[in-house]
Amino acid sequence: MHVHTFYSHDGLITPTQLVWQLKRKNLSGVAVTDHDTIKGLKIFRKKLEKHGFLLIPGVEVTAKNAHIIGLNISENVPAGLGIEETVDLIHEAGGLAVAAHPTAVYRGWSTHLFGKFDCIEVINASSFPFFFSVYLNRKIAQGFGVPGIAGSDAHYFREVGSAYTIIDVDDFSVDGILEAIKRKAATPFGKPIPLHIRLKREALIFKKRFGSQ
Repeated sequence: MHVHTFYSHDGLITPTQLVWQLKRKNLSGVAVTDHDTIKGLKIFRKKLEKHGFLLIPGVEVTAKNAHIIGLNISENVPAGLGIEETVDLIHEAGGLAVAAHPTAVYRGWSTHLFGKFDCIEVINASSFPFFFSVYLNRKIAQGFGVPGIAGSDAHYFREVGSAYTIIDVDDFSVDGILEAIKRKAATPFGKPIPLHIRLKREALIFKKRFGSQ
């Protein structure tokens, strides 16, 4: 429910790598949520559907003091706006607004806004400290009566599937999955990304940004 491809400035995942990892983790689909861009959706949809996987189109919007995921979004949402305005734009575009890693230590959330979200990412495999973040995220979701989901926040293909969401749904389509999330028929699971994989990811991102060929 939260994956970054090489179309993100800090992402590395190619279509072939994503298909390989989805098969390895026995997953049925994936939400591609690149940072502030939907450029990769077309190429990733073609590759995933060819191999029988469902693509949930999305984007992770960089709002003021927050990162907000829009699920079922096929158009760009402007970055740099306030939380409330960003959520409204996601809704206007027909999307589901997700509070991404809301208690990550470097984010400055305004808690009174959580009620505007459709769901909260209660498990984010990239969050640190992981278990404390999960605990607080669950408390927030329960306090506002908002559904919870899980995402790996993967930037490197081996991170995909570290966290995942099981959906109780008969209609296995994007609309069916989003409706199931709204009615709280989604169960988040996951573990923190292992340190050696994190370090590998950071080394590869550094090479992408500053390396030469």
